[in-house]
Amino acid sequence: MNPLVLGICIYILGFIMAVISSSIFDGGQVEFSYYYAIIFSILYLSAIVGISTSPILKELRKNRNQ
Repeated sequence: MNPLVLGICIYILGFIMAVISSSIFDGGQVEFSYYYAIIFSILYLSAIVGISTSPILKELRKNRNQ
């Protein structure tokens, strides 16, 4: 799978889970906006890690089969 597509899928799936588990669009309290920012930054980081590790794992699998 293309690493960029994998990262986008990870981010979208995490975004959907964050929206479902929190009340971002239900008029939640402003004090929790810091927590939402932390959630989205963690989602961004997980997408970057997914993009970065995908080619590494692909090369390791290719070297194992040789």
